[in-house]
Amino acid sequence: MAWATALQAKYESDLYFRTSANIIALQAGFVTVCTFAFLLALLYPAQGWAIFSGVMVLALLCGTFLARFALGPARDTARYQKLFISNIAHELRTPLSTIKTSSEVALLDEKLTTPMKRTFHEIVEELNRVSEIINNLLSLNTLTRPERMQFSSVDIAPLADEVARRHLPLARERGIKLTVRKEPGALVWGNVTALEQVMMNLVKNALAYTPEDAGGTVTITVRPDGTGMVLFAVKDTGIGISQEDLFHIFEPFYRADTSRNRKIKKSGSGLGLTIVNEMVRTHHGRIHIESQMKKGTTVSVYFPQGGTLGSKSTPGRSETSLDFSNGGAIR
Repeated sequence: MAWATALQAKYESDLYFRTSANIIALQAGFVTVCTFAFLLALLYPAQGWAIFSGVMVLALLCGTFLARFALGPARDTARYQKLFISNIAHELRTPLSTIKTSSEVALLDEKLTTPMKRTFHEIVEELNRVSEIINNLLSLNTLTRPERMQFSSVDIAPLADEVARRHLPLARERGIKLTVRKEPGALVWGNVTALEQVMMNLVKNALAYTPEDAGGTVTITVRPDGTGMVLFAVKDTGIGISQEDLFHIFEPFYRADTSRNRKIKKSGSGLGLTIVNEMVRTHHGRIHIESQMKKGTTVSVYFPQGGTLGSKSTPGRSETSLDFSNGGAIR
C-alpha cells in the first residue's frame, strides 16, 4: 500500500504528473468504451451498429468534458508559472532601478577615469536591456488576462508618428531613413498601450536588423485595407530572415544567428515578436511576414477596424520622411 500512498501524494502535489495520469485514464476509458460498443455490435447484429454509433457519439461528448478536466492541471501549471514570472519581474524592478540610478550618478563624477566611465556605460546599457526583458515578461503576463485590457476605437496614424519620433535617435545613430506613410480611416478597435507596443517592437526590430551606414530604409505604412481591417506594416531593407528562422521567430527567446554580420545591432531579449504575435491574436487580428535574405523584411499586421471618433479625416495621403543623411531633417 506504500506505493499507492506515494502515487496519491505525487498526484496531488505534481501538476504535470496529474495531467499525464488524467490523459492516460481518459485514453483507457475511451478504448474501453469503443471495445464495449464493438462487442455489442457483434452480439446484436440487427441493432448492433445503431448501438455502436450511439455509444460512440456519447463517448465523444463525454470525452470533450473529460478532456477539459484532464487538462485542468496543465492550465493551472501555466497560470502559476506566469504568476511566478510576474512576481519575480516586479521584485527585480526596484533593485535594478537602484543600481541604474547609482551608476548614472557615478558617471557624473568628473574624476572618473576613461576605463571606469566605459565600464559604467556598459553597466547602464546592460541594465536597460534587462529592464526591457522585465517589461516584456510583464506584458506577456498581461496577455494571459486579456479581459483586463480596455478596448476602444483608436486612430493608429498618430501612434505611428509618435513611434517613429521615439526611434529617431536609433535611426540617426545607424544612418537609416525612416518614413511614415498614412491614409485616413485608420481606426482600430483595440487597446492603445498594446497597439503602441506592437508598433514599437516591429519598428525597433526593423532598425536593429538593417545594417548601419549602408543607405538602409525603414518604411511604416498605415492604411485601411478595404476589407474591414486596418494595415500596419513595417518594411526594411535589412539582412532578411532565413526560411528556417521564419518557422521559429514567434517562439519565446528565439533569436536568429547574426554573428556573421557586424553591422547588425546585437540587442533584444527574443520576446519582442512573441509579444507582437500574442497581442495581435488578442485583438483578433492577423500577422504576415515576407522576407528575403540580404533584401529585407516586410511585417504586415491587420487589425479589426473600429468605429468613428466623431471627426472627419482629410482625404489623401500624408508622408513624414525622416532622412538622416542631412543632419536629421524632418520633411
